[in-house]
Amino acid sequence: MAKRVFLSFVEEDLSLVNMFRAQAKNKNNDLEFSDYSVKEPYDSANADYIRGKIRERIRGASVTICLIGEKTHTSRWVDWEIRTSHSEGNKLVGVRLHSNAQKDTLPRAVSDLKAAVLNWDIDAIVKAIG
Repeated sequence: MAKRVFLSFVEEDLSLVNMFRAQAKNKNNDLEFSDYSVKEPYDSANADYIRGKIRERIRGASVTICLIGEKTHTSRWVDWEIRTSHSEGNKLVGVRLHSNAQKDTLPRAVSDLKAAVLNWDIDAIVKAIG
């Protein structure tokens, strides 16, 4: 049975996210990735609807990976996704997209919830997913 993984990231990192997705699937064909790309402001009129749709995807996963780039820490959506994932019982893993702590600042929720944070090493990430 496939392991379902929710990916939390910012739109600016989409090309790196797609590369991550392909590399991880190549290492482990039992992984299924889900996300909900959000282009709406966190406090928009559609925010409640969007949160409901994201929560459905988070509930359908057992692991949430936060893909951390240069701007990820500024996203209120990412913070909400990580905290919601934790409250839903998902295992949390952070992955630095540039393997550079100076460049890839951790989102507050990743730090607060003491999620494991890894550099971009697909073998280590697949192992951490379990």
